[in-house]
Amino acid sequence: MNGMAKHAVACAALLCVCGAANAQSSVTMYGRVDAGMDSPRSGGSSVNRLVSGGSAGSNLGFRGVEDLGGGLAAVFRLEMGINLDDGTLGQGGRAFGREASVGLSDARFGTLQMGRIPTPYYMVQSSVDAFVWEGAGGLLALTRNVSPTTQRQVLPMGVSARQDNAVNYVSPRWGGIEFRGQYSFGENSTTIGRGYGASARYQAGGFDLNAGFQRQEGPDDAAGKVSAMVVGGSYDARFAKFFLGMTVEKNSCATCTGAIARMPGASTSEFRLTNLGVRVPFGQFTAVAQFTRVNDRSDYTALTGNRDANWISLGGDYDLSKRTRLYFGVGQISNKNGSQYVLGTGTAQAPAMLVGSSSGSSRNIYMGVRHNF
Repeated sequence: MNGMAKHAVACAALLCVCGAANAQSSVTMYGRVDAGMDSPRSGGSSVNRLVSGGSAGSNLGFRGVEDLGGGLAAVFRLEMGINLDDGTLGQGGRAFGREASVGLSDARFGTLQMGRIPTPYYMVQSSVDAFVWEGAGGLLALTRNVSPTTQRQVLPMGVSARQDNAVNYVSPRWGGIEFRGQYSFGENSTTIGRGYGASARYQAGGFDLNAGFQRQEGPDDAAGKVSAMVVGGSYDARFAKFFLGMTVEKNSCATCTGAIARMPGASTSEFRLTNLGVRVPFGQFTAVAQFTRVNDRSDYTALTGNRDANWISLGGDYDLSKRTRLYFGVGQISNKNGSQYVLGTGTAQAPAMLVGSSSGSSRNIYMGVRHNF
């Protein structure tokens, strides 16, 4: 942990102590530690490794509330990501890369926050996924590995997960419906432009229905854009919970790099993922299965064949307690016409050194443990 992170944790811990002295305010420390092992394979090559965040990203956070009276409260959240496999900070080494926000909350009018904040799209996307982003079946696991130096995550979570310089609004729950809206100022206009998004969620009678989108402009708002949209949800029939979702990603940004770069060889990237899944509880054990259809509608500069793919995943969770869970499973996806898809585990992408096969299948077997505190 670097010096800045150490000071940040110390200050947050001091807030916990100070908060206890005031009956009208509270500060809570929370976190999650998640580690696992997986074995991604594509073609004749495979990699055995220990990963952090195979089920959900490891983190340490502090959230606080001060009652201001009349239903109004001041709120803040500071949350850092942790790479449990080597002890480093996540999100590129940021002290509080998962969230750093402050705002006001009112029971009648909702919550307004400012800072680095998860996007409305991110807050609902996992709700359509039977694996809830876990393992080699979660929708974040899919990448295209073209070479040891060229890897692209199919869903653009690098841009759609969190936004810097953001103003965020969350409505109260009205008749089971909650709305979110966000605007991010494009302060670093030479590298990335402004961003905005919104979502709606309806929960009632076993139904959990969601819709959300996120749009990110390129540098100076003039180099194209990256957008993501999700619609779908789940129905809890008690004996089983059924999931259906469609996620669409488009990328026309010619100068965007890193996590939001276009697919290699494409003037415009476009992917549509349609998933159908189920979770079936058996006491402490829950069986999970999901089928995902990957529809590649990218505009490639060179003529290519159909790169659509079928992705099948099976897994399970075993709850040792309310806080500790074992998870395991396997995922497999088809490759053809140079699609080169590879499966990672949860938030841990497959290593770029594992180049995807141009034909045949890629698969990943994983297992791990998660503890919340």
